[in-house]
Amino acid sequence: LGGPFFYVLVLLASVLAFWRDGYAGIIASSTLAAGDGLADLVGRRFGESNKWFFNKDKSIAGSLAFFVGASSCSVALAWWFAYTGTLIPSMEFADVAVRIIGISAISAIVELIPIVDDNWSVPLTAAILAAELL
Repeated sequence: LGGPFFYVLVLLASVLAFWRDGYAGIIASSTLAAGDGLADLVGRRFGESNKWFFNKDKSIAGSLAFFVGASSCSVALAWWFAYTGTLIPSMEFADVAVRIIGISAISAIVELIPIVDDNWSVPLTAAILAAELL
């Protein structure tokens, strides 16, 4: 119950606190949903033979899937919100995309830390970085 419960709480908090005020909620939600979700699916399917040496519960395949999923979903959502005029970026969208990719990379690293629950550490990291960098 711990993981799914945190997942729902994080998504609810993102929607209530950040969704229309900036990119933090969008990036936090999409990083958790797409990044963490794909990491689990791909890691289970393709990660048995490529575990990280410092965290045997996580795989390189899962981490790459996390990065690709979080990056692509976050950039796509940020673009859609900018395109529709819901959120106006304070910089060129190419710069927004590069920063989102960096946020996704850092979030993928945080997901590897075995001492905390990634269902709250990943979106919290993504939200803080998005609030500061975007």
